[in-house]
Amino acid sequence: MSALANAELFLREYRRLESILEKRYVGRKLSSGSVVMEYLRDPDSEPCRTELDLCREIRNLLTHNVDDAGEPVVTPSRAVLDDLRAIVEHVERPRLAVDFGTPGERILFAHPNDSALDLMRRMARLGYSHVPVRDRTGLVGVFSAGSLFVFLGRKGLESVSDDLRVGDLKGALGFTDERSEKYRFLPADATLLTVRDAFESHEERNSRLAAVFVTEDGTPDTRILAMLTPWDVLRDA
Repeated sequence: MSALANAELFLREYRRLESILEKRYVGRKLSSGSVVMEYLRDPDSEPCRTELDLCREIRNLLTHNVDDAGEPVVTPSRAVLDDLRAIVEHVERPRLAVDFGTPGERILFAHPNDSALDLMRRMARLGYSHVPVRDRTGLVGVFSAGSLFVFLGRKGLESVSDDLRVGDLKGALGFTDERSEKYRFLPADATLLTVRDAFESHEERNSRLAAVFVTEDGTPDTRILAMLTPWDVLRDA
């Protein structure tokens, strides 16, 4: 295959990559103006970041430089073409976070009026570490061992009784209390690598991310599609 044919194949595949990324980032203000550069900053690009950056440089050379005979100044090798096709496949079929967490229909939910002790027994029996708490207005917090410790630190052991209700923990269930565990909400199209990056970026003390909730639009106000803990990410890795 001629150098020109190889270059044309490479550029065609690169344009396909750009088209896929343009659909992914539609409506988003790009920090660099380039969808490829935007993707290079995306956690999802980690497995192919080095190869993609090389392909980007080759594409720029092919697009803006030719020799005196009009031939491309570089010739993409078969290996480079294969790498680019693998990148396109990776971008086209990302592993979505919703496929790796606990599905929304299997998540154990609690109500503020539920007995806290009964809920803890159910969590121990079923193996749940975090239970979203919701009322008729929507999601109001998350019950966990961490939220219980925060509550006990404020109220003392004498505050625990058989009639303790989940709602009695109040601020300890919230998403903003600096002493409570941290949670993050991501949209339905969030990838598994994006979730892993979220957990890894919260490693500093007092900022540990306990769980990620995937919702329809990435806010606490819409339906929860899946819940992921660090264990879900480690298990996949």
